Amino acid sequence: MSSSVSVGGTPVAAAGVAETQPRAELSDRALVGITALVTLPLLWMGYGTDIDVSNVLRAAAGIRDGDYRPSRPPGVPVFEAIAAVLDPVGGHLLLNLATAAAGAATVVGIARLVRAWGHRNGDLVALAFLASPATIIAATSTGDFVWALGFFVWGALAHLKDRPWAGGVLFALAIGTRLSSVFLLAAFLVADGWDPPNRRRCVRTGAIGVALGALLYVPAWLAADRSLDFLQTTSGWRSFANNLGRFAYKNYVTGGALFLVVVLISLPALVAALRRWGSDPMLRAAVLGLAVTEFLFFLLPWKYNHLLPCLAMVLLWLAASRRNTRGFWWIVIGALAVNGLITFRPLAPDHPAEASTGRWDPALMAGLLVNDVECRLDAMDEPLQKLNGDAWPCTLKPMRGSAGGADAGP
Repeated sequence: MSSSVSVGGTPVAAAGVAETQPRAELSDRALVGITALVTLPLLWMGYGTDIDVSNVLRAAAGIRDGDYRPSRPPGVPVFEAIAAVLDPVGGHLLLNLATAAAGAATVVGIARLVRAWGHRNGDLVALAFLASPATIIAATSTGDFVWALGFFVWGALAHLKDRPWAGGVLFALAIGTRLSSVFLLAAFLVADGWDPPNRRRCVRTGAIGVALGALLYVPAWLAADRSLDFLQTTSGWRSFANNLGRFAYKNYVTGGALFLVVVLISLPALVAALRRWGSDPMLRAAVLGLAVTEFLFFLLPWKYNHLLPCLAMVLLWLAASRRNTRGFWWIVIGALAVNGLITFRPLAPDHPAEASTGRWDPALMAGLLVNDVECRLDAMDEPLQKLNGDAWPCTLKPMRGSAGGADAGP
């Protein structure tokens, strides 16, 4: 037996009668409080361990001096502008505090998005996203990952409320924070526009978001002597087998063994949910969003932080399945949280930063979050340039052991 609700004129088929029955959930204020409780103890530990911190601060200084140069191709102009304003005022503490606020907004936005699509347990879906060590690290460091996803989530909410200008501006900020957000935007608009009555609003929102997002990269275009050279990023392609191996291994490390087991157990429910493709826009958005972001990561398997949108999409897919029960979500939250405390590393790369293969070298290690905190404490008083040489390889220990190297991963 099933029922449906209407979201923005779109019928949403629920997984069962329980899906539409009201049940008390954590309030937005409670979600903000939990996010603060998790993030505030880490804010004072320097700028973080991301390899691009010093480059972002250099680009921010250039903005203040009127001589903008992207931190790396193609640039992250929105976040670089945020850093340009906040860093001189409050240094890493203010930057990290603002990023934590963006993280809280993302958590609240995910909960609201689940509810806007007519599904329950949005609060626990959002807490599952927060429980990932990748989320906590990104939300307490000088980085753009959480900002981009936060702008996207709130743009989606505005769009579902038929506010194309608000949605378009927020989507543009997401694109200006991470250019790859345009692929997630395309997946979302296709999912919503699957229902014919929604296609006109999708065209409006998409046109506004892409047009304004493109304008944000005009400074990078000017910095590249009015050429498209600013789009030429470092190639992440080595070979099909090599990219597939890095893609699979980094997905495993980011989610952790326990979360992988939970997803595998849930596969029948995830597949069964596809039968409601035509009636559940959240399911469509989750599956299409996961497909495009994972494909992009396969082509460019760099930092594990790039998988944050993938994690959000997996959680939305689970929320669109019959696994959407409160008991299940507490298992998911626990599985993701454990990966921050302790992790099982099965492999080690043959050549760190230039791995062609991996060797079997099993070890139980400090989880992603515990290890990152240790690395931040070691590096927080060091010159910023050492973040590229010391802190970044340190934070990759749960992925590749104690080996050196300073690229974006194995």
